[in-house]
Amino acid sequence: MVQSLLPVFLCIVISNAGVYAASLYKSDGQIMVLTSKNFSDFVQAQPTLVQFYLHSCGACQNYVPIFKRIIKSVAGKGVYCVVIASREIPDAVTISGPDARIIAMIILDFQMNSSVILRSQISEDSQFRLVDRTGKVAFTSSDEDAFRHFLTKNYVTVHKEQPLQDSPGLSNPAENQTSPVAYSMPVYAADIIASLQYLLVRDVGIKATIKGSDLDALKEFMAVVSKYLNLGRRYNEDVAYLRKHIEGMSEITRKEWHELVAGLNISTDQVQHIACRGSKPYLRGYPCGLWIMFHSMSVNRFLQSKKPEPKAPIAHALNRFVPRFFSCSYCAYHFARLTSNVRLSHEDVYPDSLNEEPPFPLVVPDPSSLPAAPKSSRDEVLWLNTVHNLVNKRLSGNPSEDPAAPKVVFPSPEQCRACWSPAAQAKLKRDKFSATPDKTDELLAYLVHHYRPSSWRWDGISVSFEDVSQWKLVQQPIDAFSTSDMVLVGVISVCCAAALVVLFALICCRWRFSKREHTPLPTSA
Repeated sequence: MVQSLLPVFLCIVISNAGVYAASLYKSDGQIMVLTSKNFSDFVQAQPTLVQFYLHSCGACQNYVPIFKRIIKSVAGKGVYCVVIASREIPDAVTISGPDARIIAMIILDFQMNSSVILRSQISEDSQFRLVDRTGKVAFTSSDEDAFRHFLTKNYVTVHKEQPLQDSPGLSNPAENQTSPVAYSMPVYAADIIASLQYLLVRDVGIKATIKGSDLDALKEFMAVVSKYLNLGRRYNEDVAYLRKHIEGMSEITRKEWHELVAGLNISTDQVQHIACRGSKPYLRGYPCGLWIMFHSMSVNRFLQSKKPEPKAPIAHALNRFVPRFFSCSYCAYHFARLTSNVRLSHEDVYPDSLNEEPPFPLVVPDPSSLPAAPKSSRDEVLWLNTVHNLVNKRLSGNPSEDPAAPKVVFPSPEQCRACWSPAAQAKLKRDKFSATPDKTDELLAYLVHHYRPSSWRWDGISVSFEDVSQWKLVQQPIDAFSTSDMVLVGVISVCCAAALVVLFALICCRWRFSKREHTPLPTSA
């Protein structure tokens, strides 16, 4: 653990990270990419601007061009700029202190609107100092509001935002992109399993200790996953084992959690994303597979429901779990706000403490615009699709958007024409997020067919024939027919018609033969 560092200039950006095949940054003379082997020695040897990041985190991807602008602003001033995927050093380095993080992020926010170079220092009496370009201490305090007020009063200037062009691989798609894909990729079980692996091993496994409301959220989430996500006997047993094992625990350390999952198929099988695979290693992937998993759980609950239940266990579990464990905290806080009306009256909106605002600006939706809290399994299926479309709308056009798979409303009119009224389709032509599918019965039928296990593809997954056969026998409890259903009906109809023709021909032949046998032979005179 690093006990002390030389002054860390400008900011320390702390984010949970994961190792992907390609980095968002490359060592290029201005940036140095560090690993666990050289991090501690390097940052203790000289003033260093450090960023911890996650390759797959949308907020981290959006931050790349801003970070590069900061690097240019301190070029030649004796500041070394380094980046590191933070799970490269999960145990080697611990940077703690929420106040330090908040003050640093406040300085970073104002740095983008200031004509001067600022940096932060921590004094011996734990006060935070704001140091200007000349090295003069401009302000000292331990209070974040005081820092914000001082910066607003003395350093903010208004200027035009310049286009960001120094982020290779993270360019924005064309703004006039309005045409959604005209087909719907099938659900691949591999996408769900690969994301569940990442979630359990990395996102849950990164926490030093899981206890209190975090542990309650984990238990609730594992309960709904165990009940409503059917991945076949091989993986279902792993999920059930985890759920049962943590049920009686009051605290879980990082070491204990990793020991729990170490020998399970869900953590050791080499499973790759298929439909969720992005055009670059850090695009889509993990969050894409999570959304598919959530949708599949809601549909599976709907299929299991024999009678209406006035509750929404999946929606509530997601609202409790995602803000606490999803590795992109910016995304997690947005999800907490977007789903805040499914929480119970005594529960907090954000995960840290009651009514605590996050240390960064949010795109806060109007409470009246939130989708109505679901009250049944049917509602949950439709609610989750609405929430997903709202997230897609917010993220559309961000650098984290995959240009090969632009954000659109799902399902599009091309994917489910019956889900859209003519009026909604007309609105969609003016703006790709101005309307959503408004024929709910048809939309429900489409979502159930799309996400039910019997419609999945099982490429690259170890699954038994018995499992797949069992899913194929599950009946859809709504009056809806898919294309494959209609084709099957057509084939059966043709076969039945052919059988009737053959049967009729046989009857006619037998009748003629019988008539010929009973006709008396002519007698000779």
